[in-house]
Amino acid sequence: MPKHKIILSLLLLSGFSLTTVATEFVEIAGEHDFAMRTRYQSVGDDLLGDAQAFTSRFTLTSRFELDEAAQWQLLLKPNYVYAFNEEDYNSVTVTRFTSPIPDPDGFNLTQGFVHYDSNNYWSASLGRQSISFDNERMVGAVEFWQTPQSFDALKLQYNNQQNINIQYLYSNKVHRIFGQDSNHKLPKDDVRFGLLEQRPASELGEHKLDSHLLNIEYKTENDLTIIGYHYYIDNREQPLFSTATTGVRIRDEFKPGKIKYRYVLEYAHQNDSANNLTNYHAWYSLFEFGLQYKSHRLDISQEILSQDDYNSFQTPLATNHKFQGWADVFAGYGMQTGLRDKYITYRGRANKLNWRIVYHHFDNYSNSDNIGAEIDLELGYRFSRKWELKLVYADYRSNDGIPYFSRANYDLNSWFASIAFNI
Repeated sequence: MPKHKIILSLLLLSGFSLTTVATEFVEIAGEHDFAMRTRYQSVGDDLLGDAQAFTSRFTLTSRFELDEAAQWQLLLKPNYVYAFNEEDYNSVTVTRFTSPIPDPDGFNLTQGFVHYDSNNYWSASLGRQSISFDNERMVGAVEFWQTPQSFDALKLQYNNQQNINIQYLYSNKVHRIFGQDSNHKLPKDDVRFGLLEQRPASELGEHKLDSHLLNIEYKTENDLTIIGYHYYIDNREQPLFSTATTGVRIRDEFKPGKIKYRYVLEYAHQNDSANNLTNYHAWYSLFEFGLQYKSHRLDISQEILSQDDYNSFQTPLATNHKFQGWADVFAGYGMQTGLRDKYITYRGRANKLNWRIVYHHFDNYSNSDNIGAEIDLELGYRFSRKWELKLVYADYRSNDGIPYFSRANYDLNSWFASIAFNI
């Protein structure tokens, strides 16, 4: 194939300046992967009102090699969400009198970055990119919602593919699940239009940052993994999200016989940082023990988010939907609350069918009151390597609730059905 000269202009929509990359490469066509996910979600909410959302997500991931040695690459990933009934539910981007389902209609460039691989364990990426550390409890891509989260960032990584993986990230903007249309100006069809001068900062689709994220992973010869991390977040839009978090995570698994055993231990300390006007110290802990026999796995876990007065441990950049129940009572679109979450997870698989059952019991961190409980059920069927059908049901039942956290004081249930291609 003849060589072509092109100029690629990569617009980093964050505070980074417009970067023009001029290069020569062989394969102009690149590689392209199309993905689609259509989902119907229904929520029964005794506090804010019932809601139904019917949406489809379309993504195209394009990878281009920018040199013959394949050390330089360009990745582009636009994301488009079509809402069949956008006027019937509260997408947060447009607030209505229903329970929130943050799947707004619209187009977003979720990834667009240049990647360099030294072919000697080092790599660097510059631009808009998806970032996930560990189990996404502190930093994640939030892929559950139709518009995922991404960062305008410089990422440096050293990974020897054996026992050391060091990742450093500087980010000056996070693109959140509410999309680029969720700006300061409220649309006319928002129920708060005319009542609020501008959108609350916690709902903005973009937050300006000045943040440094460091994650260091070390794996021993017998697969014991030790991870240390420090995440300094300076959020210029929402000061309450400005935090400094330092933690350690240990995980291991071993199989002395037919049963595989595993455990996870994690502890993190957090305090206010940068422009945060509060003064607090909080901590996070996770204990998890599990065993697996063939395709059946059982895990017993306890997760604690502590609280200093009314200031609790915050995870504003995490994939919060994965934790503390799929009903999203404690997902924290604005702020989170301190609590103890004891949960049991059973998952299994038979041929193309897979399932998961999770039971949560929530206690108030401050006074050990019984907040409530939740049961989560998931059933998936993979037709082929690229097609999967999924049914999920989540049912939260309040007991004592939390006086200052109204969502925890009312029952809430949610179910959804989705079909996805090339996930």
